[in-house]
Amino acid sequence: MADLAFGNAIVQAAKRQLLLDGRPAKLGARAFDLLQALIERRDHVVSKNELLDLVWPDVVVEENNLQVQISSLRKLLGPQAIATIPGRGYRFTATPSGAPEPTAATATAPAPAPAQERTALPPGNLPAQLTPLQGRERELAELRGDLEKHALISVVGAAGIGKTALALAVAHALRGEFGDGAWLVELASVTDPGQVPQAVAQALHLSLDGSTPAPGDLVAKLRPQTLLLVLDNCEHLVDAVAALAKTVLAQAPGVRMLVTSQSVLNVFEERRFKLEPLAVPGPDDAADATRFGALRLFETRARAADPRFALSEANGEAVADICRQLDGVPLAIELAAARVRLLGVQGVRERLGERFRLLTGGARNALHRHQTLHAALDWSHALLSTEEQAVLRRLSVFVGGFTLDLAQTMASDAALDEWAVLDALSALVDKSLVAADAAEPPRYRLLESTRAYALEKLAQAGEMAWVRERHARVVRDLFVQTEEARFGEAGQLDMNTFMKRLAPELDNLRSALDWAAAAPDEPERGDIGVALAAASAEALRTLGLSHEALRAMLVWQYRVDQRLSPQQQALYWHRLATLGHFGRLPKARLIDAAARAQAIYRETGSRRRLYRSLCGAAWALNMTNQFEEAEALMPELLALEAPDWPGFLRSQRLNVHAAICINQDQHEQGLALLTEQRALLEQAVGEEALLLNGLNNLCLALVSSQRYEDALALALEIVHRRAEELGNKRGDKRGAGEAWAHATASLVFLGRSAEAEQAMHDAMSAWQRDGLLFYVSGLLALLLAERGRRSDAARVDGAALAFLQRSGVAEHRLMKRTRARLEQVFATAAVPPEDLQRWRREGEALDEAALAELCLRRGPG
Repeated sequence: MADLAFGNAIVQAAKRQLLLDGRPAKLGARAFDLLQALIERRDHVVSKNELLDLVWPDVVVEENNLQVQISSLRKLLGPQAIATIPGRGYRFTATPSGAPEPTAATATAPAPAPAQERTALPPGNLPAQLTPLQGRERELAELRGDLEKHALISVVGAAGIGKTALALAVAHALRGEFGDGAWLVELASVTDPGQVPQAVAQALHLSLDGSTPAPGDLVAKLRPQTLLLVLDNCEHLVDAVAALAKTVLAQAPGVRMLVTSQSVLNVFEERRFKLEPLAVPGPDDAADATRFGALRLFETRARAADPRFALSEANGEAVADICRQLDGVPLAIELAAARVRLLGVQGVRERLGERFRLLTGGARNALHRHQTLHAALDWSHALLSTEEQAVLRRLSVFVGGFTLDLAQTMASDAALDEWAVLDALSALVDKSLVAADAAEPPRYRLLESTRAYALEKLAQAGEMAWVRERHARVVRDLFVQTEEARFGEAGQLDMNTFMKRLAPELDNLRSALDWAAAAPDEPERGDIGVALAAASAEALRTLGLSHEALRAMLVWQYRVDQRLSPQQQALYWHRLATLGHFGRLPKARLIDAAARAQAIYRETGSRRRLYRSLCGAAWALNMTNQFEEAEALMPELLALEAPDWPGFLRSQRLNVHAAICINQDQHEQGLALLTEQRALLEQAVGEEALLLNGLNNLCLALVSSQRYEDALALALEIVHRRAEELGNKRGDKRGAGEAWAHATASLVFLGRSAEAEQAMHDAMSAWQRDGLLFYVSGLLALLLAERGRRSDAARVDGAALAFLQRSGVAEHRLMKRTRARLEQVFATAAVPPEDLQRWRREGEALDEAALAELCLRRGPG
């Protein structure tokens, strides 16, 4: 801003000085900033909130500070220099001589309309839109369209979700279509339902004469008008607002009403507009602000606090994680972004566990309850009944969501039966404190900030200990009962239903296991831990999480003793043996676990359980090249098998028998058994996971018989089908580790080493998650050698040889073929034997993380 003169005053912008009659006036820094802001915006009224943000950026101050500075300026410049516009703000009215054009700060504001147009604008009291709405383009368009068709719309959603901001944006966009304007009625401070009509009248500058009841008097004055009425923050006055809305709709046809509330009005004519959180990127999505409204909002608010901030490749992952942890809730994102200037993105991310201390200091124009996340939730919580509060805090122990059955079991007590819990849950959904998805049956969850708040309330109520224990029991019962329905003596549950019940509860499973492991020597916790680990093993293995399942099992091995029932002991040993395949457990421990399970099942007469245990034992023997011993189990399996057993169960013998044949180069017989298994499973409903397992064995048969192109095509089909099964179009690699190994092997033997290296990079997370990395390390050694990384190849080969030694896994024919080719590559490259020996010794000491890092690094080695 250039120097300006008006009257006896000169404003020297560069020197930040005010001259009066040529002499410097005593003017503080804030007062000068305020004067400069008013002069730059002299063509329009500047709201109090805008001035507060301009003069006191990133500082929360009381409004009277602004009034004090205005008073100081008027004493120096005269009372007419700055005009107060009641209800709107201030305007600089003195006319500077030689005034320049408005600066960029002014240019960003909407250009003022000519005087005749300003007088023609519809009336109203909407606050100025200081910042554009971020990430709500679709909702804005939908709500505008709905408001053109419906006279009453309720925008409902959780605290801090952005209901008011969206409603005001729509009101601004449509105010020109209402002859009598658009009006905001803020009801947060109204505590008496009987005062709602008066609050509306006051906002519209209407006087109620009192000759008739207030609603009737108000509606009489509204009847001839055409206007938009925005009733904000109505959740604590739902009945009164609903009654007024019905009267207005019936008697004032020119009035349209836009209501914001955490719960619906339940008026027949009401159109409900459910406002969801802003879109956030998934863990595998790029942090692209153009695609995700949460990131765009974070970037905008962080830049407002620190103009140097920009979303980048360096900070994008952390910003995306912050937005995910905050569930895309705009209030929480705004508060977090405001902390970036002080803490940096990583600092904010690391402190989200203390979110209620971190997320404070909202915009000055926000209600007090929206200036901290905790205050917003306090407001919502206070509106709940005693029963609703109890159910909310008890549901907070669920991680990742819950079903209706789990909620009823979890939250009920002597004073709250299951029907009362159902009613309370329904109310919590209506009040936007619990979210319900669109699945059938629906699944429910608390947003993470709501959940953290409810956990506080749970601790304050003294219920944390017994509720955490009940949660562990409820989760245990779900896994145990579902496992029995699938694999027990009368089990008929298909795999799809089995996984549909259990896969969504993995976070609850982990939480329950953590609770049990916190005091493992307590009998109750130990029993729950053993039961949970064993009953969840198959679900985790199917999801490609065998490594995680095995770790959970081994925590509790010392607790498996005679205190447990024979069925519990046998299930534990059977699952441990199954998870120990592919060298995850040493051969001796694997075979010992299988033998323990079989002995108990024979004693208890558990025919189906024994059958599955024998299939697992045959697989283990096959993996250790004990083919005769594995074949010897086939007659007993046939004798146990019953024609009325479900196809998925009978297919297990065909699967393991085929694997035994393939490992002995009996490819035709193996292919015939796999074809029979495939036909059996294709007739079974909901057994796609087992079908894919059989296709994996078929893929191995194709690789073993050197039909690499066919094997590659089938391996990639399995990966694709597994991703579709998991509902991940980007290609989730869970449960597809074996298929990726077959694809990588096929590419190596086809001489397409560059593609094989990329496949290794794509598959590495799946191999690590499922405990397969060491098992495929011999193949990876050959791949690295083919890529010219001789020393790295030798180190990985050393890790592979050490793995075979400690696990007892035998080299099958494909492994031997791989090793022969690796030795050929070393010989052709004339690698000195002493170097090979040294590098292999170095590789023997590699753990899984170091092995993965070595394989994935780029460049020579």
